[in-house]
Amino acid sequence: MLGCGRTYPSLCFSLTIIQGFMVVLETLVLFNIYMWTNQGLRYMKKHAVFILCCLVLSGTFFRLPCSAGTASFEICAEKGMEAFQNKDYQMAFDQFLKAFEIIPDHFTINFYLGRAAYEIRNYEMAVMVFERALIIHPGDNRVKLEMARAFHKLGVNDMARKNCNEVLLSDPPETVKQNIEKFLAYIDRSEQRHFFRGAVSLGLDWNDNVWTSPTNNTISTVLGRVSLTGPASREIDDIIYSAVAELSHTYSFPYSRFAWQTQGTGYKSLYQEENNLDTLYFSMETGPDYAFKKGVAGIHLTADYMDLDYARYTDAVGARAFYRHMFTPALVITPGLAYQSRSFPTNTNRDGDNLRFDLNTAFLINKLWCNATLGYEQERADDNEYSYDRYIFQLFVNREFFKGLSLYGSYSYAYSSYVGTSDLFEAPRRDHIHTAGCGIKKRLWQSSDRRQSLSVRLGYRHVRADANLDLYEYSKNIINSALEYRF
Repeated sequence: MLGCGRTYPSLCFSLTIIQGFMVVLETLVLFNIYMWTNQGLRYMKKHAVFILCCLVLSGTFFRLPCSAGTASFEICAEKGMEAFQNKDYQMAFDQFLKAFEIIPDHFTINFYLGRAAYEIRNYEMAVMVFERALIIHPGDNRVKLEMARAFHKLGVNDMARKNCNEVLLSDPPETVKQNIEKFLAYIDRSEQRHFFRGAVSLGLDWNDNVWTSPTNNTISTVLGRVSLTGPASREIDDIIYSAVAELSHTYSFPYSRFAWQTQGTGYKSLYQEENNLDTLYFSMETGPDYAFKKGVAGIHLTADYMDLDYARYTDAVGARAFYRHMFTPALVITPGLAYQSRSFPTNTNRDGDNLRFDLNTAFLINKLWCNATLGYEQERADDNEYSYDRYIFQLFVNREFFKGLSLYGSYSYAYSSYVGTSDLFEAPRRDHIHTAGCGIKKRLWQSSDRRQSLSVRLGYRHVRADANLDLYEYSKNIINSALEYRF
């Protein structure tokens, strides 16, 4: 238990003075009674018990506030510490504040009051309380580091750096020094306004059915059995050379949760034999993002463009909205909604509107990263022959073992139900497409800050389509490889 002077020094000192004054006053009264009255001695004996009680009660009465204050302080401090350990920071703040009002110069209470204020995002209060703690214990490194964190949250990075550098000059333990250096690097990154990320890859693939030709080249139509002709009438294999470039730019608005995100992808493929399938593709999206405590929401404008055999094949413009919520670092869920208006210059009957909703989740199970997506896509074309409803499931798993070596697997399923009927067939098209794959990836190099890497990938995919119309039944096998640089 703390003593009275520790509980409330100024009040207890005043009460001690009053106690002494009362004792002196009582003594003077008794002395005067003795001097002025012949019965003084007899009076003192007669009232001895009363006088003694007055002396005891006067002392007891004026000591009660200090004892009660000590007990109240310890109760508040104990409740505050328990709440802090249970991460109930608002309760901890309230209790530490009560304890602070009883003993303002208690170092531990000041320290944890500042910590609790930081956790409830009252950064101004945190800085003020930490300054009081430094007055009590000048040069305390823990307080300086906590104050640096609070200054950073307030955007006063110069003061945050000053506190960190003062601790570094005191030659702290190596682990503390490393943490401070990481925090200083984080401050530098947080002051950046422009962030760039990207990847470039070169690929070499082999595909045993580049035209996605049907399994049988004789199909059933309203005219009877018809034999297909031309390059798409039979399965043809080819080697594809490809290049992919991805670039992402983020602009972070100062002292704001808003950012502007822009990202683009370019793809070029060259076929060794079937040059009519050479493809050029671009996609881009841009728009604002808003960061919540555990998530990010965004609304982006989108645009796609595709050339086939060096002629414009399709283009689209639209918008995409999403919300990415991080329940834990090992569980992230992202619902999204996208709309595009598409045009096909070589077949205007396919022009129409596309709407897609998907729910993506990424999670970690026993060092195995999983990424699963459920989706629904609706296409409404000018000709209902090309309008469809599509249901999608995708699963991707990846496990890194050692020294940058990882194995991955994937599976996707899509069921499409077309609205209209083609002139050649009696029923609308229905198809089920299954795609399964696996592969290996090896990281060849990585920079010290892990922001750049070079890796090589080798994989295999099998695609099988089952349909009610044999024109759309096919299978293909693809072996793909790539060298990728990320930055």
